[in-house]
Amino acid sequence: MFMFIVSNLVGSSIQITTLPLPVLSTLQASGLVFNSICATLILGEPFTRWSLGGTLLVCAGAVLIAAFGAIGEPAHSLDQLLALLGRRQFILWMVATAIVVVAVIIATKAVRWMNPRTHHTPRARLLRGMAYGSISGILSAHSLLVAKSAVELLVRTIIDRHNQFNRWQSWIILLALLALALSQLYYLHKGLKLCSTSILYPFVFCVYNIIAILDGLIYFRQTSRLSLLHALI
Repeated sequence: MFMFIVSNLVGSSIQITTLPLPVLSTLQASGLVFNSICATLILGEPFTRWSLGGTLLVCAGAVLIAAFGAIGEPAHSLDQLLALLGRRQFILWMVATAIVVVAVIIATKAVRWMNPRTHHTPRARLLRGMAYGSISGILSAHSLLVAKSAVELLVRTIIDRHNQFNRWQSWIILLALLALALSQLYYLHKGLKLCSTSILYPFVFCVYNIIAILDGLIYFRQTSRLSLLHALI
């Protein structure tokens, strides 16, 4: 357990500080490949043609994003991060995703209230679980973006020896990270109570990857630096 915690903390910190968000989110999602392989070798679970196809698609997607979607970004100071946070495009993007999250929550509760007899059917449980999974994926992607910002502040504090946590905005970023991380775990837990892990987990990672990639492109103003050909690939 100690090795697991240390390796994840150290490994995640290095990844966040050195990799662009599109590559980082894709590498994290590629863990699904190793989960599938280890489940077959260690737990004896069947490795079907669908498992092989999904594995190949994940690998191909990771290679394409690493080759065509990786745009380097230097570490930022607090003032630079606040300037990025205050951009109109980023604010509109965050408001749009917040509206989607709220709409999904309201729709899920409304359907359950309007059809109390059918919300326990397998199909209804699956749809509700995937709805909660989509919320978890969106919040998880945003938490990765905030985590990258927080780690960048820590790196600037240690390397440049200029304290980036002497202003209240830095602590707001840390509180936002905590709130997003706990929220995404809460909705992931609600989704896992309703449908199978083998269905929900890949779906959550799909949502997470899409939102995380868009987060990085919009937040760090990388859309103009990415050619149309590379974006389509």
